[in-house]
Amino acid sequence: MKGKALRRAIQTTDVVRINSSLPLITDTTEIITPQLAEEMLKKNRSNRPVNWKKVEEYATIMQEGQWELHAQGIILDPGGNIITGQTRLWAVIYSGVQVPMRISRGNPAKVAKLIDRGRPQSARDLASRDTEKKHSPIESTIARVICALNGNVKPSVDELGEKIAENSGLATVVLEETRGTKKTRAVAMILGVICFLSRGTEPAKALARKTPLFAEQLEAVLLPHTAEKCWGKGAAFGLAVNHARQIVEKQQH
Repeated sequence: MKGKALRRAIQTTDVVRINSSLPLITDTTEIITPQLAEEMLKKNRSNRPVNWKKVEEYATIMQEGQWELHAQGIILDPGGNIITGQTRLWAVIYSGVQVPMRISRGNPAKVAKLIDRGRPQSARDLASRDTEKKHSPIESTIARVICALNGNVKPSVDELGEKIAENSGLATVVLEETRGTKKTRAVAMILGVICFLSRGTEPAKALARKTPLFAEQLEAVLLPHTAEKCWGKGAAFGLAVNHARQIVEKQQH
């Protein structure tokens, strides 16, 4: 958000008070700098433990200039204590950049026990916002393999969501071609490799038909370990998916 739109947002103050028995809550849009975030966090009392992994995710988004102003911001009680928003504030500090946020002041302290109980968005949820279609768990599994092939064995929710969306078409093709095949970890690794290597629908279909054979070869290469035991285990996972890549590449040549 830039120029006039940003200035209008910063100047906007909404006061919500239907009658005198309700709290006076004010909402403003403000530019949160690392210094301001640090000052606000000094009144971060009685809050739950900080989710540092989520802080890192938000900080990365901010550093890449992808943070967007939205309604979910910082909620403060009448004394300025943080009810919710500590993760975003820590992210501002770690990112070293300033971002616009909505600040809601005057909220009763007791509401801290009533908020932040919702289910966070999964990678499949994020992908659906780009593709406007529902994605299956196996698509997320395939995307995780693709991330590993790109050298990222521990992708963030956002990175995983991007890969699900990017590979939605090919994933649909290979899953249709392997309908009825049990989706073991070895099969998932092979399907991920096929989506990663294929440059079109027909090549993907041809390779997908040989998935059971490829998966069997992969399990043989991994002995005495298994694809299941290697799954999600950092370097072991990366090594396993690269073995899967070599198996499929031999068939391509």
